[in-house]
Amino acid sequence: MKPRAADSAKKWVEQAGKSTPQRSKYHREIKPGVFVDVYDVLQAWAVTNPALQHLIKKALAPGQRGHKDLETDMNDIVASAQRAKELEQ
Repeated sequence: MKPRAADSAKKWVEQAGKSTPQRSKYHREIKPGVFVDVYDVLQAWAVTNPALQHLIKKALAPGQRGHKDLETDMNDIVASAQRAKELEQ
């Protein structure tokens, strides 16, 4: 059985008082002491369609990831939505 995002978040909270857990630039603090990354969110909501996963990752930080501007990310989001529909048919 795969670990759930809540279990992952609990692990971060448990470790918070002991040592600083390894976090990447993708982790966000969603509540005091609770850090998750986009993959925790995708797992918590059981998003399995790879095109939807790609869309969600882009939609969470459009134009903020440093290598693409907002308009490019928005176009990529639309393209990912279209591809997600194709994969579901």
